[in-house]
Amino acid sequence: MIDRFIENAKKAGAEVVPLQGAGAAVDFIRDFLVRQGLKTAIISPDLKARPPFDAAFAGVGTAPAGGALWVDAGIVAADYGVAETGTLVHFDYGDDEKNAWTLPDVCLCVLDAGNVTAALEAIAPEISKHLARTDIPSPQVSLVTGPSRTADIENQLTIGVHGPARLVIILT
Repeated sequence: MIDRFIENAKKAGAEVVPLQGAGAAVDFIRDFLVRQGLKTAIISPDLKARPPFDAAFAGVGTAPAGGALWVDAGIVAADYGVAETGTLVHFDYGDDEKNAWTLPDVCLCVLDAGNVTAALEAIAPEISKHLARTDIPSPQVSLVTGPSRTADIENQLTIGVHGPARLVIILT
């Protein structure tokens, strides 16, 4: 199932980096930001609350600094991966969660390999449960399959218009 997820995520234009554990993910993200020259980043509140990301990225905000609408990179975590399509599923708890997925040009997404399921239907009960929550203002679910892409009436494909132009999945 993991191989199928990786294959389909790559077909959709994502990059997939298999690693062993959260510590390796932290090291990869730090190195990636430096190698790519990405100077500004935000991290989703959900991921920032998890060890070792909490300590490693303590200085990284969960929203763009100074009200800016643009950052180079977003660091996020998916709740599930869907092998059938290479899709990432994330339960959003608020706007800062969504912004970390959608504002940056590059999205670095951590996914626990144990949370890869064969098909979206397998997690339908969890999706329904999240959407029915009343303890958060606006529960939403993000489904992300590859970098953002759109085409105009002449079928001219453009990458990165409505979200990240580059999606890097860090599979732990």
